Amino acid sequence: MNTLAKTSLYYCEGSSDKEYHAEIVEVAGGNVVNFRYGRRGGALTVGTKTAAPVDAAEAKKIYDKLVKEKTSKGYTSSASGIAYQGTELAGRKSDFLPQLLNPITEDEAMKLIADDQWATQEKKDGERRAAHAIENDVIGINRKGLIVPLPQPIADELLAIAATSNAIRIDGEIIGDILYVFDMHFHKGISLHACPWIKRMRMARIALAQCEHIKIVPVAVTTEDKRSLWKKVKEDSGEGIVFKRLNSFVTEGRPNSGGDWLKFKFTESASCCVLQANKGKRSVNLGLVDDVDDPTVIKVHSLIAVGNVTIPPNYTIPAAGEIVEVEYLYAYKGGSLYQPVYRGTRADLDMNACTISQLKYKPEGREEEDLA
Repeated sequence: MNTLAKTSLYYCEGSSDKEYHAEIVEVAGGNVVNFRYGRRGGALTVGTKTAAPVDAAEAKKIYDKLVKEKTSKGYTSSASGIAYQGTELAGRKSDFLPQLLNPITEDEAMKLIADDQWATQEKKDGERRAAHAIENDVIGINRKGLIVPLPQPIADELLAIAATSNAIRIDGEIIGDILYVFDMHFHKGISLHACPWIKRMRMARIALAQCEHIKIVPVAVTTEDKRSLWKKVKEDSGEGIVFKRLNSFVTEGRPNSGGDWLKFKFTESASCCVLQANKGKRSVNLGLVDDVDDPTVIKVHSLIAVGNVTIPPNYTIPAAGEIVEVEYLYAYKGGSLYQPVYRGTRADLDMNACTISQLKYKPEGREEEDLA
């Protein structure tokens, strides 16, 4: 076998120190594109992008796409692995880090519904996306704080606002070509970080009133309205409800516990790594990373298989190594996800998000329900 092309890439930021290797190998019948990835210095996961040999042109196309995907996520050919060095994202890390939410129980959610210091919004099932516009420039920012493209209709509407009111920055979830906004950080060039959240939302509603592709996520403030929203989202099989303290300021990251922004999900979901596509089937095998509680222990990404998920016909089958989102009813301890439903790939996440601690396990005494 001859290796026709080979690339080694590295990523190092915070606690992440990863390596990724891709190569085109000439075999009987054509060429295959193989890869290896994992924690630097640890055991690497091995896979292929070609279930069967392909011709040289197709192999090069697959290989180039694979390398481009990795460099767009911040991998670099430099062994230092310094994030974004020598990649398509060089110099494109923004000054934005999103505020992330801790989950709560249903009992805790009911208490917040009755608390007049908290409001609710529907939890949208999209990708986190902030957007910043000033004069003739507009950028999108993902949950990693990296600059990413925006759909042109959204960009055009933001540029129109910035042209008359200076800088604007909004935070939300993007679904297709619609940006659903649940916060605003800058308006008319002025920082709103120290402004209460409910006031920021009122200003956003006015600033974005004429937009078609940028929509405000409605806010429920009274107990009656919060209960109505809860009921509607649940009946519509929505993902969940977000709770926000009315007077909360802009903060970054996820608190160790609690916080001014909290979430309750009606359905369970997990971000998983694809271990492999199942040959001859529209399904993939999923894996999660075993958590290490001791912060002094270097994490090695050894993946634990948690079952398979069927890929619907309207989705492309994801490749090994990709991160995907899967809904499920519950998980078995030491076993698989029960009734998993595929919800698509997550380009905004990496292996660090695929932890076993995400899982909600089967409640005691539910065995008879499975047999019903």
